Amino acid sequence: MRKLLVLFLVLGLTSAANALLITVDEQEGDFFEVDITSTITVVSDDASSWLGYIFVDEGGAGSLENAVVLDAAGDIGTATAYTGAGFGTGYELTAAMSPTGVPALAAGSQFSFDYVGAVGDIATISLFVDPEFTTPVASVNLTVVPEPMTVVLLGLGALFLRRRR
Repeated sequence: MRKLLVLFLVLGLTSAANALLITVDEQEGDFFEVDITSTITVVSDDASSWLGYIFVDEGGAGSLENAVVLDAAGDIGTATAYTGAGFGTGYELTAAMSPTGVPALAAGSQFSFDYVGAVGDIATISLFVDPEFTTPVASVNLTVVPEPMTVVLLGLGALFLRRRR
């Protein structure tokens, strides 16, 4: 029983020490102007086990969909749909290695999601590694803008209408 308690304590401490961040379309930062669908990735700096939650904050537009658990998340990597009262909707994430160790937990991109919104949507996506959701370890703000080709076509249409008058 003591060994099990020590194991949970060690896993708990390593999960708190794990450096995690969120990237958007393979870019790092805090604020992004994105297309209607963008790829959100959770990246870990080390190969420690961890449990966390990624949310589109309550009141934010858009949603996280199509969760993908990447090989770097280990043999027991999971992403389970989750709603936290007062926090928003998203996923509970687990990155861990089973006794088989194949694939092993590794540093790098461990989870991937599609962020789907409508033009004009604004959302904050936060990643927490504590069940009390006290302080996010990573957070990004997204604003959905029209894709460039749509803007070009609207501009050409406006020029065409102006020319006909």
